[in-house]
Amino acid sequence: MGMDATALVFEKAEKERRYRALLDGEEVGFADVDPISTDGLLIKHTEIDPRFEGKGFAGALVRHILEDARAQNRKVIPICPYAAAYVKRHPEYRDLIRS
Repeated sequence: MGMDATALVFEKAEKERRYRALLDGEEVGFADVDPISTDGLLIKHTEIDPRFEGKGFAGALVRHILEDARAQNRKVIPICPYAAAYVKRHPEYRDLIRS
């Protein structure tokens, strides 16, 4: 399988409060998130395994979380610096940010 972000599979681990990015069944990265009440999502931390950095995986993971939040009508609070920077670079997600 390819080593690009289109090959990623995303998984939501409710108990761990984490989204996982998988490539061929191997976890290559994750983001820690906390649901806030019924309509908020705090993105706390995003991490990609150093062996897989520089392939766009972090961006793909954050985009997946934002799309998932949108589908659930949740507003996002990105305290993770990477997630906050991603939203700045992608204004189409600005409407999701809780001010």
